[in-house]
Amino acid sequence: GYRERGSWAYGYYFGKPTRMASASTAMAIGMTCASMLLLQNGRSRLRGYRENVKEVKKYGAWPMQPDLKQQGTTRFPIASGRTSEMIRPPLNWKNYD
Repeated sequence: GYRERGSWAYGYYFGKPTRMASASTAMAIGMTCASMLLLQNGRSRLRGYRENVKEVKKYGAWPMQPDLKQQGTTRFPIASGRTSEMIRPPLNWKNYD
């Protein structure tokens, strides 16, 4: 849309010796950046890290919500792994024969 045309015009305007090649390269970089931002924004909204009231009203909340508790301080966080204990509980080594 407009961003691709804007990045193409930027590359054309500032790429004096090779205007068409610079314009096409700027458009490709702009489209790549836009697609990465779109993917990042969509994933963070669907996972609940950003405001997602519209999606919750439309589709409903997932019945199994992870625990959002602070692990340590924000300055020195504690690594808690990629999944919460609710989704993948810790192993019970007492029943291991």
